[in-house]
Amino acid sequence: MFPGSTILDVLTAAGLFLGLLGSLELWFYFGNHARKRRTEQPDQLANIQGATLGLLALLLGFSFALAAGRFNDRVQLINQEANAIGTVWLRCDLLPDTAREEAHKLLQAYTAQRIALYDAINAAARATAVAESEKLQNRIWEIFSNTAKSFPDRANVLLPPLNELIDLHGSRMAASQRHMPSVLLGLLIACSAVSVGSVGYGCGVAGKRNAVLTTALTFLIAGTLWAIIDMDHPRRGLIRVGQQPMLDLQKLLLPNAAAR
Repeated sequence: MFPGSTILDVLTAAGLFLGLLGSLELWFYFGNHARKRRTEQPDQLANIQGATLGLLALLLGFSFALAAGRFNDRVQLINQEANAIGTVWLRCDLLPDTAREEAHKLLQAYTAQRIALYDAINAAARATAVAESEKLQNRIWEIFSNTAKSFPDRANVLLPPLNELIDLHGSRMAASQRHMPSVLLGLLIACSAVSVGSVGYGCGVAGKRNAVLTTALTFLIAGTLWAIIDMDHPRRGLIRVGQQPMLDLQKLLLPNAAAR
């Protein structure tokens, strides 16, 4: 049984391909009809095809690069957060015994909540994970700040990594909200449909076409659109950021806690 997000991803890819293929066939029909009436100027049509395909290539290139950049930023944030949690864990050795034990348990719970945040399947589960994470942050900060007050010489060692951990929480939340604006995505899809349609129209005017090549072009454009959309939503679909750094950290923390 495939997860719902994968099914939605497949349906999105199929919808893009079939939609563009429909545009190709529709405008091929119109072009073939225009050829019979001999109303088209081939040179003018070639210029329009070149302009639309050039514009599409530009839009796809920039959109793909931006989506890949956002995807890479999210990957780096997860790595940085896992490293920050590990650093805070090590700095717990500077806490008094009772505080150190509680801080370790809180960090274990915090790591679990960060994993739950990524795996949340709906807004309610996501909001719960965020609220629990912030609650745990406040308690850990309270423990560290109390120790810093009691031992001022440890403040510069204890507080900076915890500050970084808290900042990364905010950075991840902000990154999860950064997507391609709907208007621009609609423009990109519309430009793709027009470009594929112009190819179909030109083939119709010429009275012949290479079905394999035109279908392959449509498939490639649809595949690029799908990749842009999928990378822009890395918690769902086939191209996913993943939680492996957090999962590895969780496995590392649990044995250490048991050993203590």
